[in-house]
Amino acid sequence: MADSSMLTNVNPPIRSKPFSPAKVIKKTTGLYKSKRFHIQLLLPFSIAIVSLIIGIIYSSNCPIQRYIPVYLIVQGAVGLLIFDIHLLAIVYILCVTKFKYFFICTIAILTAFLGLFLFALFIAGNIWIFSVVNRVQFDDSTNTDSYCNGVLYHAAFWLVIAQYIMAAFFCCSFTWIPQSTQSPTNGIIKVRKQIPKIKRMLKTKTLQPPTTPYIVDIRL
Repeated sequence: MADSSMLTNVNPPIRSKPFSPAKVIKKTTGLYKSKRFHIQLLLPFSIAIVSLIIGIIYSSNCPIQRYIPVYLIVQGAVGLLIFDIHLLAIVYILCVTKFKYFFICTIAILTAFLGLFLFALFIAGNIWIFSVVNRVQFDDSTNTDSYCNGVLYHAAFWLVIAQYIMAAFFCCSFTWIPQSTQSPTNGIIKVRKQIPKIKRMLKTKTLQPPTTPYIVDIRL
């Protein structure tokens, strides 16, 4: 009787890509339908409106630091631009079916660029506002070395504080993510509740031996 052997390779199952276009479109659509996202979009919009209006009205009323009204005007204009971009994105994603993935990628890149610009501007604004906090006065407009309009300076000061509070609110709100088997907006869970589960999955995956082909020896 002759002996023969047959090798059979069992390949691991093919996993779907975590950032496939279909998943990106589904998650983005769920995000733009979320009421939480709409609220988070209105907060920076309100700050941008106030900054732009006050910066324009008092554009030449702060000789102690002339960049304070400039900071408010630029911050307000860029903030409104970001709001308009996302407003356009909401309409496009929910109403148009073509080129969604390309549009989402473009919006993400543009938002990231403008966000980095706003972050750098915010740091500069902190320096311009808080560097004169001990020298500024609001009564004698003839003293250009220390005068700044009270409405302008106090608005700029408290708008910076409001942005710190808004950043803390966003950080807390990002601990909540939508999760559902049908729609990403149907259920809300806390991310921190999923951390132990993720750790167990990573630990289990680390302890498992590397996948090797199964060898089946059939003797005749």
